[in-house]
Amino acid sequence: MTDLLAKLLPLGLALLMFVVGLRLRPHDVWAVFRTPKALAVGLAVQMLALPILAFVLGRALGLSAVMQAGLVLVAAAPGGVTSNYIAYLVRADLALSTGMTLITTLLASLTIPLILTLCGVEGIGTGAGLVKLSLAMLAVSIVPLLLGMSLVAASKRISARVLKVMEPVARMVFFAMVAATFIQNWGPMQANLADVGISVIALNLGALALGSGAAWMMGLSWEQGRAIMVEASLQNVAVALFVAGSVLAQPALSVPALIYAVVMNISALVQIALRSRGAALTV
Repeated sequence: MTDLLAKLLPLGLALLMFVVGLRLRPHDVWAVFRTPKALAVGLAVQMLALPILAFVLGRALGLSAVMQAGLVLVAAAPGGVTSNYIAYLVRADLALSTGMTLITTLLASLTIPLILTLCGVEGIGTGAGLVKLSLAMLAVSIVPLLLGMSLVAASKRISARVLKVMEPVARMVFFAMVAATFIQNWGPMQANLADVGISVIALNLGALALGSGAAWMMGLSWEQGRAIMVEASLQNVAVALFVAGSVLAQPALSVPALIYAVVMNISALVQIALRSRGAALTV
């Protein structure tokens, strides 16, 4: 099971990133740069504040070194593959959400190794180990993402047809990846659920609070604040699973990510429910 998962996980993640690329439009990328203030605030929350929060939570709640590293890995992962769709449902600034997803995904091959190295995660080290992780992230995230975007730029009609076929496949692949990793790590999850569960919930609620608070302090609109909240709270669990299992060969690191996958979807459903009832999210 472990060997099979290690071989299939990179392919599955590449497929997910290709689908994300199909959902992005070149004009969305340019649009986000017309509001650099909101983009800067969002990236600061997503790429700086969130990993720091995860590190502090791990220390404060007394997590083991492995579980703390796994929690930081979740926080370091880019925005989730469904974050743009959730942003649409809660009527957030979709251009800002899309721009954040693109930038965090493009930079993930650099930021994830750097953050994990700073946190002292074993298996990365410096030099060759850092280059290996960066190249692996490049191959399975950036390249498929750019291929998807290139297809959109070349032919919107063809890309729309491909997306219609591939999107449900990608969702099934994602659930299969999570299920396979869940089965493989059922033992560690049982052993650490009581401790890690609290940390994971705190990280998700903290992400929402950071996004809301930063948007309010910087005078952003409700729509921009919602976009930052969605992006910060919905992490790309597939990337975290890939790094933990296939690159670092430390499956136990994926335990916080598996729990977070459940928690973040619950919080997303709550946001959607609140918005559907006309309730204004706190920003």
